[in-house]
Amino acid sequence: MISIDSLLYISWDVSPNLYEGFITLRYYSLFFALSFILGFIIVKKIYLKEGAPIEWMDKLLVYAVFGTIIGARLGHVLFYEPAYYLKNPLEIFMVWKGGLASHGAAIALVVAMYLYSRKITKKHIFWSLDKLVIAVALAAGFIRMGNLMNSEIIGEKTESKYGIFYEFLSKQKLGIDGIEFENTGKSEMIDNFNYPICNINFPSNIDLSLYSVRSYIDTIHGKFNFENINSESYFFTDSLTLKNWEITNNKLSIPVYIIPRAPTQVLEALSYWFIFIILFLGHWKWNWDLYQGRLFGVFLVMLFSARFFIEFLKEHQTIDDMSVLNMGQWLSIPCILIGGFFIFKAKKI
Repeated sequence: MISIDSLLYISWDVSPNLYEGFITLRYYSLFFALSFILGFIIVKKIYLKEGAPIEWMDKLLVYAVFGTIIGARLGHVLFYEPAYYLKNPLEIFMVWKGGLASHGAAIALVVAMYLYSRKITKKHIFWSLDKLVIAVALAAGFIRMGNLMNSEIIGEKTESKYGIFYEFLSKQKLGIDGIEFENTGKSEMIDNFNYPICNINFPSNIDLSLYSVRSYIDTIHGKFNFENINSESYFFTDSLTLKNWEITNNKLSIPVYIIPRAPTQVLEALSYWFIFIILFLGHWKWNWDLYQGRLFGVFLVMLFSARFFIEFLKEHQTIDDMSVLNMGQWLSIPCILIGGFFIFKAKKI
């Protein structure tokens, strides 16, 4: 469920699973599949427009899918969490859990299209790349929406009314069935930041003896106190929690401060879909396809420029907090420069 609580923040209480049964279907997987289906339709129309053999499309799908998935996954593993995957190597293959890097996908896609051009089309690599990036921009937006459904790649804390409180993940961290977060409409300034206050309402079937209540409070405060706040924190406790708990209608209620996060996944998705529109118009209306490499260059410049600036709203990844730029920004800079070079050097066919 999604709710906007008194315009203080957006409460994101959405499970990453679309369906749970004999098999589990995740929203991320659905968006991932949808991006390839729509991308295939778009590129197929371009191929038909240019009179290219339809058999090339089947081969393109194979090269693009495997190149994108392998490159994006390895990019995430190598650039962002090498230590974690070194300890958990089997999780490298669990793509449906999320964890794809656009920089790794970009590199792998170029390699895949180089092989595709040499073995299948016998044309210049830009003949393929200039078409494919239109679909890739569309897919990138769907992938970011998949990240939102997974409640991952979160932004820095924000006082904006568009900040997202990840309620579903917060409940998972507490590990008690039936817990609900209730907005109080109140907030408090702590270290120059205005934190909204929520009540954690426990289910009515828990033990309400004083000993058990103190145990619940001490456990929550021990794990989620202000001193333990980090990039993966969604709420925290302090003396407010220890003093102002109450039992009403046989239900325990404990006040906590929540941490709304900048909606970076939504900003990226909208940016990438805007880039898709520009590239689509560039090909169909503005004749950019007549200049070899221009569409690919525009894609690199626009997409990674958007990524570069939105990264300022994200929690730092892999680079220490003292660094001015994070990993995503450092990796975006060469992509932007290379894209600018291709735009400048684009030759009319």
